[in-house]
Amino acid sequence: MTLTPDPAPLLQDAAPGTDWPFTLDRSLGVPLGAQLRGQIEYGIACGELPRGARLPSVRELSQNLAVAHVTVAQVYKDLLAQGLIVTARGRGTYVAELPAPAGPDLGRLHQLLGDALRQAESEGYSVHQVRGVLNLLLAQADRGPADGVTVLLVGLFADATSSYAAGLQAALRPGDRVQAVTLGELRQGHGLAQARQADVVLALAHRLAETRALFPGTEVLPVGFIPSQPTRAALAALSPLARLAVVATFEEFLPTFLAGVKRFAPHVQALHATHIQADTLLDVLDRCDVVVYATGSELVRTLTPHKPMLEYRHIIDPHDIERLVLPAVLARRKEGPL
Repeated sequence: MTLTPDPAPLLQDAAPGTDWPFTLDRSLGVPLGAQLRGQIEYGIACGELPRGARLPSVRELSQNLAVAHVTVAQVYKDLLAQGLIVTARGRGTYVAELPAPAGPDLGRLHQLLGDALRQAESEGYSVHQVRGVLNLLLAQADRGPADGVTVLLVGLFADATSSYAAGLQAALRPGDRVQAVTLGELRQGHGLAQARQADVVLALAHRLAETRALFPGTEVLPVGFIPSQPTRAALAALSPLARLAVVATFEEFLPTFLAGVKRFAPHVQALHATHIQADTLLDVLDRCDVVVYATGSELVRTLTPHKPMLEYRHIIDPHDIERLVLPAVLARRKEGPL
């Protein structure tokens, strides 16, 4: 998995009166409340709204965006129900914090091994010698569960979830297994009993509440996503003269999706945005010569089979793999039979 830097945060802890960087596009025909909810959901899922960051009050945001107080209040109510934001009496509204990592602190392990390496070097041991001894010690100590640890990744779309799972598998040991399943499959009962036997369960950060409802009594870890490096590179390589159709899967994510495309293809001037259920979809596709579509909107491939297509793919945030997934897997491995 290629490590990629986090996109610049949309929001940091700020004092009241700050101009918050949320924007509403009244030309898209998407309800303003849906646009705002989509921006916050996507921002949290993709790490652009940092965990623990303070959000503006309902009054601040309604004044800043020139929308009704009740619209913003309903958005916050929905996000609270999803567990994406929290309120603290007298302090305000914040993006919900990540759960405490299971198992020991990997940062502390880095420090311990770094200190040991420096001490060995100071006493004249080469890096090659240290590596050989360390590999031997690891082989002797490796007595985890015979069948490895099973990680379940719950996503929205089968193909994309399988792709995320393959990337995660590369970060684990060969004996560990990553299983991919969608919320839709679980709701229909497909593989639910087997899924509940997984050692570690992962959910999309903005679908955490829905996933937890399917796994009562089980700790479910939320993981965020960032645009994949191939996606960024493909957008950057587009011709400046391209007429680009930007097709979102969910109406409420259209403004955020469009902003993401603009971020990585700022040189493209002709962009026309729509979503997969829109009445204007065919018209937008006809007027453009390149299509960028969100995961879940693969239908556009059959509607315009001869035009260049680019799926806006994501990967699991490598930081979440390191700080959440790997410690949880390590903890379950230690709990296994010796």
